[in-house]
This record gives sequence, structure tokens and C-alpha cells, in this order.
Amino acid sequence: MTFSAQKCGVCFQPPSIILIYRDNVQEKTRQRIMPIRNFTRFSDCSKAAEQMKNNPRHKPYLEGVSLHQLEKLHRLLRDHLEGESLSDSLGRYHHEHTIDPEEDMNKLDDKELAKRKRIMDELFEKNRKRRDDPDFVYNVEVDFPQDEHLESCAWDTESDEEM
Repeated sequence: MTFSAQKCGVCFQPPSIILIYRDNVQEKTRQRIMPIRNFTRFSDCSKAAEQMKNNPRHKPYLEGVSLHQLEKLHRLLRDHLEGESLSDSLGRYHHEHTIDPEEDMNKLDDKELAKRKRIMDELFEKNRKRRDDPDFVYNVEVDFPQDEHLESCAWDTESDEEM
């Protein structure tokens, strides 16, 4: 790969994606402005992001940029076209892409449940420790405090003979 993406952002006027990348052959940092044409407030952000990533002119530069990030930038642009402020759009996006631990996911429909599972999978992969990570420890032992009162359950006290 001759290009490595460093930063990616959106410009509202004219609508475009701005990529700051490193040219590994010439060892220089460069900027690429990719205009977004025929994009309206009714456009599908995921489809537009996929088209941009697969565009032959932009494909070598966008290899290091995730489709999720491009979709987020297109969504910010669409919200701007609808008249929403950047802070409101970012706040709503953050709220939609975080998991509420108190939420009862049994009451969600299949589409929303799949969305939550995708968010949890992304968070897991982000926090996952691999063998080649510098702070990886193979056998982690943790001592939990024993001075606290432990609650017992009925199934803890039953013996195998009673079952």
C-alpha cells in the first residue's frame, strides 16, 4: 500500500470529503479533496459511502479508511443539508451508536437488535487484546475482595443429590 490515511473529515461548502494521507513512496504528507456530487438530504448515506470507497479514482487512497467512518461523514453532511448544527448531529450520532446498559433488548425488533449487536461487536474488537499488542499479558490473575458480604442464591446451596 503506497498511501496510508491519517485523518479524514468533511467539508460542507462545497460538499466534499477531505483526506490527509501519507505518500509512502515520496515520504510526504498530502491532502486529497474528494467532492461529493449529486448528494441531497434524501440520499442514502451507506450507499453513498460505499460508492465513494469503491470509486476507482479514490479507492487507493481510501483503503485505510473504514466504511463506517465514511458513512458517518456522509451522515454529518446530510444532517447539515437538513439544517442541523454540527454539535446536534454529532450528539445524535453518538447517542445512536452507544449501548445503554439499562435498555431491555428483548423488546427491540430484529433490525434494531442487529444494530445493537453490530455496535457491541465493534466495541469488542476495539478493546480486544491480541498476542502482538505491547500490553498483552497471557495469564491475568485478579484477587477480588473477600470482606464484602456475598449474596447467595437458592441454586448455589442445592446439592447434586437434591436435583
